[in-house]
Amino acid sequence: MNLGGVIRLNKTGTCIIFGAILVLCLYTFTSNLTNNNAESAIKINLKQLLRVAIRAAQNGGSKVVAAKDNLKIKVKGLTKEGMEESVTTADYLSHCAIMGTLKHAYPSLNVISEESKVECDKNQVIDFSEFTDGILGDVEDELVDIKDITVWMDPLDATHEYTEKLYNYVTTMVCVAVRGQPIIGVIHKPFAAEPQTSWAWVDKIKSSNLKYTESNHDNLKVIISMSHSGEIKKVLDKNMKNYELISAAGAGYKSLEVASGNVDAYLHITAIKKWDICAGNAIINAMGGKMTTKFNNLIDYKDETNVKNENGIVATITKHSLFIGKL
Repeated sequence: MNLGGVIRLNKTGTCIIFGAILVLCLYTFTSNLTNNNAESAIKINLKQLLRVAIRAAQNGGSKVVAAKDNLKIKVKGLTKEGMEESVTTADYLSHCAIMGTLKHAYPSLNVISEESKVECDKNQVIDFSEFTDGILGDVEDELVDIKDITVWMDPLDATHEYTEKLYNYVTTMVCVAVRGQPIIGVIHKPFAAEPQTSWAWVDKIKSSNLKYTESNHDNLKVIISMSHSGEIKKVLDKNMKNYELISAAGAGYKSLEVASGNVDAYLHITAIKKWDICAGNAIINAMGGKMTTKFNNLIDYKDETNVKNENGIVATITKHSLFIGKL
């Protein structure tokens, strides 16, 4: 027996092998192309997505409330200011509830979360019911390609304050961006006397509790971060006069203070994550206001590889130009 022999293929055998490889390559290419085309062909009704987003934020909020007396806390890093950045079991439970709600309705939806690395219990109990059309009145359906949608969610905004039982600052948030623009924002306050959900769909509809009242005070009221303020007070003292500074926690909380007219501006001078501000951006836009960088540039929520907005924020309803160039 000659085991060291050479295998020789005739022309027919060579053609058969080459043809098989070609067919396999074509199959793989067309299969991927078909999958990509099928994905891009999916349309999402933003009206339904708003209803799901509201339920998702509320589901997350219920987990945050339920976990408050049985917390495990760990430090996941330090902020630029040197403050410990905590994460709790409530962050994870809320993440799983919000993500589970969204993915139950839209399995291939692109969702970006602050706690994206956590593994969720597939047997978790989640309320998948949606609100009826009555809550949205007679607003018309709007279909958008799924590839144009990016959802940003913050399962527990103001985690540090949550661990210190400063519950009034705590929110859960979901935001829908279409082609990078914040279109739908949901901010849920789970610890309000009656849990309160504020939501808006830009140029379409907003929740009845979103009511802006123009302030009548002499001094401009400016709200800033309680724990991530950087040198903003020093900068404002140098560039502005006659203003009153208010410190608060939670980007969602501060955005709602702007939307209601309780303050004239929400200012932030350091980097901030997009899941912290997207929902507030959408709501402020829906109220006729603006949220931009300190350089007056719109914030792009399409690029999921860059979750930071490095250039601060200026958020106002009516007095935006007064704060541009001051930071």
